[in-house]
Amino acid sequence: MTKQRKSWIQRLREHWKPYAELLAYLVPYKRRFFFGVGMGVLYALLNGAIPLLVKYVGDRIFPGGADQETIRVAAAAGTGERIDSVLLVCLLVPVVMMLRGFFSYLNAYEMTWVSLRVLNDIRTNLFASIAAQSMEFFDKARAGKLMSKVMNDTKVAQSSLSQLSVNIFKQPIALVTGVAVLMAIDWKFSLTTLVLFPICIIPVAVHGRKVRKAGKAEEQLAGEMNVILQETFSGIRVIKSFAREKFMLKSFEEATVRQFKNSLRVKKSTELTTPLVEVVAAVGVGLALFYVYAAELSAAKFLALMAGIFLLYEPVKALSRIHLQLQKCLAATISIFELMRRPPAIVDTPGAVKLDFCRGEIVFDSVSFAYGPQVQALRDASLHIAPGQRVALVGPSGSGKTTMLSLILRFYDPQGGAVRLDGHDLRSLQMDSLREHVGIVTQDTFLFHDTILNNIRFGCPDATPEQVEEAAKRAYAHEFILAQPQGYDSIVGDKGCMLSGGQQQRLAIARALLKNAPVLLLDEATSALDSESERMIQSALEKLSAGKTVVAIAHRLSTVLTADMIAVMNHGRVLATGSHAELLDKSPEYRTLYEIQFHHAPATKEAVPA
Repeated sequence: MTKQRKSWIQRLREHWKPYAELLAYLVPYKRRFFFGVGMGVLYALLNGAIPLLVKYVGDRIFPGGADQETIRVAAAAGTGERIDSVLLVCLLVPVVMMLRGFFSYLNAYEMTWVSLRVLNDIRTNLFASIAAQSMEFFDKARAGKLMSKVMNDTKVAQSSLSQLSVNIFKQPIALVTGVAVLMAIDWKFSLTTLVLFPICIIPVAVHGRKVRKAGKAEEQLAGEMNVILQETFSGIRVIKSFAREKFMLKSFEEATVRQFKNSLRVKKSTELTTPLVEVVAAVGVGLALFYVYAAELSAAKFLALMAGIFLLYEPVKALSRIHLQLQKCLAATISIFELMRRPPAIVDTPGAVKLDFCRGEIVFDSVSFAYGPQVQALRDASLHIAPGQRVALVGPSGSGKTTMLSLILRFYDPQGGAVRLDGHDLRSLQMDSLREHVGIVTQDTFLFHDTILNNIRFGCPDATPEQVEEAAKRAYAHEFILAQPQGYDSIVGDKGCMLSGGQQQRLAIARALLKNAPVLLLDEATSALDSESERMIQSALEKLSAGKTVVAIAHRLSTVLTADMIAVMNHGRVLATGSHAELLDKSPEYRTLYEIQFHHAPATKEAVPA
């Protein structure tokens, strides 16, 4: 029995845990929250007291009212209440309704303000949590679903929280107050009417589970739609080049139909409770009318009782939906907080050291790394790069070159061996300080939908326009930038679509030049350039490389012949290192690469191009 009780308690805690996490976001705004709650309480008390007001006014207005004859006699005799006091009594109705509306407005406004701030906080924390994830997370995640979680799921949680905050305090008090007032006016009438209210719980219980299940499916389907949108807009060039617009349209239409059907199920389960509650309330009203006839109640008392019954409708209706709102909120918050609790795979270790100065010595010490059980990227790879040395990594695709750059940036941690910078295991360094000392230009240039100035300045936010311009000149980008409509203030478009591939690459190189990091990583940095531009960039990179450690990947051997050292890689191993002439002599793999690219007969040590 004890075991079963513990299990039940544990299940209850697990059920309420997401709500507790959500309510924790209210703490910074507790003053406004409780002020809003106070306004809701005042609204509920006034709302419940309206039947007493109606009875009080009715007794003085309707013919035969309990106090009307007394008022008339007193007025005729010139004693007691004057007839103008009746006017004041009548004015109580609009005054009370104005106060009721004022308190209701303040309650709704304050609760909405708090819930919207909570939405901002949740979105910010969720975005920060996603952005802090390691690359292995983004290798598997779909951008559209992540966008859906940040925008849609948080909105559902906020909307539910807003409605719950407004109703969970106000409506129960309004209900209890209203019932108490009705019982005070005529307890027999009240019992006759209210005996049916518990029946309202039945449709709520029946449809609550359906709403939770359908609500979870609704979020998943919204994520699917976002995936289709994101992939369509990001890959529009590929889609159009293959004439697959109709295929993407069909996929989107199918997703919208599934969303339509599921949303309809949610709405049906939610809205069915309202007419069912109304039917029960109507039966209660019918019984109440029969009681009025049998008991011969006065008009004032009847109006007061009927006003109380109808005023109870709103709190009963709102409370009947709270369970459904809780279920919908639960489905959204579970997925949000699960993601927010997910720890990144790569984090700063306890006692991680801040790297204040970097000489640029890089050592791969028997490094092994795999992206998955079937994808072994590096196998016992060892390489020593001296400070200020220019090293080129060459080898066929899939040989592990890009993985080595990723490990230097600590996008991943090796599963075997270690990567060291200036003698420090990268795992012992603070990641931010490590990456501050590393500049990178990749073959897949990414530019933000922003100005040219801000794109270059992205790696060094505090740089002056003069420094940005100097970096652009070194990257041979200054002239084409000035040719743009607004010069450095020109918008480059989505991913730089307003610029050519070579221009995009030169802006990315200018960004790395501006950062001026002691370690420079180049992943096919000149792949998008024509021969003339490539020659200019190579000249700029040579000047930039002075005193810096440069690790470059290039499939074209013509771009790496002047490197201080060339490392030949294949199947995740470093097979040989040396100069171009040395490798032609001692590395069959390098010689094969050379022969394939230059279409030469079997190369010799002397076969070095100018």
